[in-house]
Amino acid sequence: MLVEASAAEARLRALLAKGFTTRASYDATLKNLRSAQAKLDSAKIGLEMARDQLAYTELHADFDGLVTATGAEEGQLVNVGQMVVRIADPQARDAVFSIAEAVFSNRRSAGHPPEIMVSLLSNPAISTSGVIHEVSPVADAATRTFQVKVSLRNAPNEMRFGSSVAGRVNESGAPVVVLPGSALFDKGGKPAVWIVGASSAVELKPVVIARYETERVVVSGGLAEGDVVVTAGVNRLREHEQVRIAAGESR
Repeated sequence: MLVEASAAEARLRALLAKGFTTRASYDATLKNLRSAQAKLDSAKIGLEMARDQLAYTELHADFDGLVTATGAEEGQLVNVGQMVVRIADPQARDAVFSIAEAVFSNRRSAGHPPEIMVSLLSNPAISTSGVIHEVSPVADAATRTFQVKVSLRNAPNEMRFGSSVAGRVNESGAPVVVLPGSALFDKGGKPAVWIVGASSAVELKPVVIARYETERVVVSGGLAEGDVVVTAGVNRLREHEQVRIAAGESR
């Protein structure tokens, strides 16, 4: 169609130059040529879109790896964004742990993630190190634990996918104490707690708070081993007031 329209336009253009046809006839022929060109351009765009759609029927991984899960069966109609195949990179291995909330509470704050030593349960001599690169923001509804992923450095070949491993945190620093929020007392705008002395008299002791949590505080300084902290009724106490620890209360 484009070839015919182009030939017709060239013929009438020559006739128009010699005065053997009218301007209206030439304009109509030129309009047909432009319409044919537009249809050709539209067909080319449609062809490119069809090629793109055809390419979507082929899945290509960014790397050679191992298939760990499949999300579709042969011949199944899948939706956009649906997982079809999950592939693990053999060169990038993670150790996955389920960690209780208390572990995070007792860990001191740090500017960088701690180093994790990971070893095989079947052979603890086979080990490597890694760092935490992902922590689930939501606890598991059943176990109330958080999933933590550790990127392993130079994982031994014996650490295959699915192997059972143990993790140990290599972190030094001063210990912390976790107290209920009800134990905290305000002394001149600074945090403090009531300590029960040897004579059963209470004494207000300033403390250093590492962080505040929903119902607890993490104390990083100010308390000594063996200190007995009052955790309830702190606003009714007075300095050197005598108190009695109820039987069965933990010290």
